[in-house]
Amino acid sequence: MSVGPGAESVPAGEHLPVTERVEVRSLAPAPGRDPALRALADRSREAGGQVGSGIGSLAATRGRLAEVLGLLPRPRIAEPAERLVEWTRDGVDGVELRWSTGFGAPSSAWLLRPAGETGALPGVLALHDHGGFTRVGREKLADGPDGVPNTPTVSREELQAFRDRYYGGRAVASDLARDGFAVLVHDAFGWGSRRTPDEAIADRFHRSVDLQLAGRRAESIRDGAAAAEVTPGQRSELLTAANEPQLAKELGVLGTSLAGLVLRDDLIALDHLTAATGVRADAVGCFGLSGGGARAVLLAAMDDRIRAAGVVAMMSTFAGVLDGHADQHSWSFLSPGLSRVGDWPALAALRPELSLLVQYAERDELFGPAGMHDAHTILTERYRAGGRPGAYTGTFHDEPHRWSVAMQAELRAWLTAALA
Repeated sequence: MSVGPGAESVPAGEHLPVTERVEVRSLAPAPGRDPALRALADRSREAGGQVGSGIGSLAATRGRLAEVLGLLPRPRIAEPAERLVEWTRDGVDGVELRWSTGFGAPSSAWLLRPAGETGALPGVLALHDHGGFTRVGREKLADGPDGVPNTPTVSREELQAFRDRYYGGRAVASDLARDGFAVLVHDAFGWGSRRTPDEAIADRFHRSVDLQLAGRRAESIRDGAAAAEVTPGQRSELLTAANEPQLAKELGVLGTSLAGLVLRDDLIALDHLTAATGVRADAVGCFGLSGGGARAVLLAAMDDRIRAAGVVAMMSTFAGVLDGHADQHSWSFLSPGLSRVGDWPALAALRPELSLLVQYAERDELFGPAGMHDAHTILTERYRAGGRPGAYTGTFHDEPHRWSVAMQAELRAWLTAALA
């Protein structure tokens, strides 16, 4: 593995050495398939334009980011979140919380602490992924009163299989709580308690999904295999995926965006975390895998209360994504107009005083190696220019798009040091 001319091979999981300035390719989009888009990218390069070159002052960039995402005002917390259920299990004290975001269904959340600990602790906002798995949010990251949750729409076995695939089988928020943190994990707009009900999705999408499933069954039978069975839950996820572009259109007409509404929900959750009893408001961080990593970048960029952010298997230049990977990403990641504010690594480095850990998965199916390495170079140089080169840590791991147990242990240790 190497990064640019002269870079040395680095074992997986170790920090990349930066011994010289590494040449970064143009950040103009380099679409790999559509001739018209490639021509547009060429024109951008000829004009000297670069995606995200307009990053300016913190206040100005935040204003532009809020405008591009259509970030709506959020309600002030007039009273603490409603406390529903409390429990102690496997070394963790938990409480289920619920609060209004001002529209739609209330957001459900779990606040976790080490069992029996009553003192003030560093607080962490655990941000769930996208994952094409929207029937649950907080349950991906944390165990509830009965261990691995068993919800009305997702069985314990299905949820554990998802954790096995992407989280090394672990409930990462619960593990972090046992390490001495107050951890809040909530459902963001579009997931779990904040999910769009199937019955609210247009009939044409129901028909389209049913035709798609009928085609799959016919194909399997033609190939001599048993007809593939699809559970109601799997059909529901296909329906949500088919509806996401339509949802993005409608939100755009309303002056906001999917990423903007998710960010608003995350800011409201941060309000509740910092207001909670027993949380050190001066030592608050956030982290997330994949789409949760994108949420961590935007949240840290927009709010100084975040002192440390962990980004897992989600960092690339836009050029690296647009060159053959855009079809694998959601509207919450490739939000229209975002590149006019800044490329992802530029947004992540917007606050050079922020302690930032980015864990790159070298075999990530969703990001090309060039885009990840270029992002690491940009982050390294921006933190160096900001006068705090040691505040950014980038580690590379021989993993696909997942968060291994070893990577989790690295982030927990890093958070402990960053929020000490």
